[in-house]
Amino acid sequence: MANVIETTYGKISGITKNGCLEYLGIPYAKAPVGDLAFRRPVDHEPWDGILNADKGGRNSIQGFSSRHYISYNGQDCLYMNICVPENAGTGLPVLVWIHGGSYATGGTGRINEESEDMVYDLTRFARETGCILVDFNYRLNLYGFMNLNCFSSRFDMNCGLFDQIKALEFVRRNISAFGGDPDNVTLFGQSSGGACILALMTMPEAEPLFAKAIVQSACVDSFWTPAQSEKLARTYLRMLGYSRKKPEQILSAAPKAVYKANRDLKIQIRAKGEVTCVFSPVIDGKTLKDYPGRIVSASDKPLLIGTVMREADLFTNGLPAIIIPYTPRLFKLGTRWGRNLRRRVSDDLTYKVYKKPVLDIASSYSGNVWLYDYQYKKCRHADEVPVLFGSNTEPGRDAHAPANASLEPDADALGVTLRTVWAQFARTGSPGWGMYKDTRDIHIFK
Repeated sequence: MANVIETTYGKISGITKNGCLEYLGIPYAKAPVGDLAFRRPVDHEPWDGILNADKGGRNSIQGFSSRHYISYNGQDCLYMNICVPENAGTGLPVLVWIHGGSYATGGTGRINEESEDMVYDLTRFARETGCILVDFNYRLNLYGFMNLNCFSSRFDMNCGLFDQIKALEFVRRNISAFGGDPDNVTLFGQSSGGACILALMTMPEAEPLFAKAIVQSACVDSFWTPAQSEKLARTYLRMLGYSRKKPEQILSAAPKAVYKANRDLKIQIRAKGEVTCVFSPVIDGKTLKDYPGRIVSASDKPLLIGTVMREADLFTNGLPAIIIPYTPRLFKLGTRWGRNLRRRVSDDLTYKVYKKPVLDIASSYSGNVWLYDYQYKKCRHADEVPVLFGSNTEPGRDAHAPANASLEPDADALGVTLRTVWAQFARTGSPGWGMYKDTRDIHIFK
C-alpha cells in the first residue's frame, strides 16, 4: 500500500490529491465519550495493521443548530489531517491551522457524511509553498468550554484547549515521519482560533510544542473569569432543567435541548451588551493564569498578528435599522449620533473588539512581532480565510461570505501573496517587512 507512515499509534496510509499526499481523519486521541466526556483528552490506543486515512473525520457537535452546514458531527470528533507536498523532501516547515467559530462552531473534517468535501482544502497551500499543512478538530461549545468543574470534579475545564495541546503533541512526536521539522512548527488561526493560539502561548504545557504564531482577527479578550463562567453554567443548567447539585445529568442531554440552551444563552448575554463569545475559555488561574492578551507579551516566539479592516460588518450589517441607534450604548462604544451611524458603529466595534487589543499586544510584546491589516474588498470578519487557502473553503458558512472569492483573478493573486508571506514567516521567522517595535509599520494586504 502506497504512502504508508509509521506513527506512534500505528501505521497509516494516505491518498494522492492535487500534487500532495493527504492523510485524513487521523485519530489523535481517544474518543471523548462516556467516561471520557468533558475530561481532558487522553492518548489513543495503538492499532494493529494499517489505518486507511482516506476520508475526513467527524467534526465536533455544532453550537446552535442541527442545520449547520457542517452536518457530519458528534462527540467522537478528535481527528486531524496532514497534507504533504509530493517530492518535497524532509525537514519541511509545518503550518498548523486552528479554526475559528466563536469556540462554538466550525471544524476540519468532512462537511457531511455522504460527501468527500472537507471544510478546509489544504492541498493548494501545501503544494504552492512546500510546507506541510495540518488541521484538526477540537471540542466546541458545551462539550469543550462550558465550566461545569465549579459544580463537580467529574468535569475538567477548558477541554477544547487541551484537545489542541494533545493534537500538537501528536504533531511533535510524528511529523518527522511525514517529512516535517518538529522544531519548526508554526500555528496559524483565525478569530477564536487566533485567541486559542494566544492562550497556548501562555500555557507551559503547550509552549514547547511550536516555534512561531500567526494570529488572524483574534477575539483577544474573549475569555471568562471563574465567577462569570459559574454564573453562565448555573443559567445553562437551569435552561436544561437540571440541578447544579447533579451536573452529571448533562451527560445524557438530548441534542435538541443542547442546541436550544446554546441559542438561549447566546441571546441572553448579547442582550446585556456582552461581546465575549458564549463558550469562551475560563481564566482559572491554573490552566490559564490570566487573560492571554495581558500576559502573552512575555513570549519570545516570533509573532505575526493582524486584523481585517471592517471586522464587525459581519455582525452589524444584518442588524435592523431600528436597532442601530441603541448599539453604541449597549456595547459601550461612545459612537456619536449622526449620519452613517451603522458604518461608524461597526468601525468602533471593530476597533474595540479586534484592533485595539492587537495594537496593545504588539506594543508590549517581548519577542519579534509584525502587524498587518487585510483590506481586500468588503473585508468583514473571516473574509480573508477562503482567499488565504485559495480554495472553496468553508462552503455554506454564510450566504454572504465570499466562499468563491478565491476564484476571482484579483483575489487569487492576493491569495498567492498571503500564502507566500505565511510560508516565508514559517521558514524564516520574518514575513518580510519591518518589525512593529522598530517601524510601527502595519503592512496592508489589498
